[in-house]
Amino acid sequence: MDNRRQNKMASLLQETMGNILLKDVKAYVGSSVLVSITSVKVSPDLSSAKFYVSVFNLEDAQQAVDILNASSHEWRKRLGAELKHNLRIIPQIEFFLDDTLEYAQKMNELFMNLKNEDKKK
Repeated sequence: MDNRRQNKMASLLQETMGNILLKDVKAYVGSSVLVSITSVKVSPDLSSAKFYVSVFNLEDAQQAVDILNASSHEWRKRLGAELKHNLRIIPQIEFFLDDTLEYAQKMNELFMNLKNEDKKK
């Protein structure tokens, strides 16, 4: 169960990493790719953080997540530089692909197809 401290840290990490990615992610995944952090989950001991990201304008979104994970030490270093006065320990970070939007779109298409089939009957 998330507690207040985890939620506060997750919010701080999401905002800070979002700003870092906005400025610097182009060098890693390409200039036309947009990477957005949709949520952050922090472990109870605050030692690790899971960043869930959505990737736009890239055919293989998992490739961008793999690139981010391959350079996670660099992202953690930048996060530490930004948050050095706010946190004693910078958590280990890991990126995951958030496919919620794709799932919602597929479900919407299925419902529309069902609705169209009912109209044909």
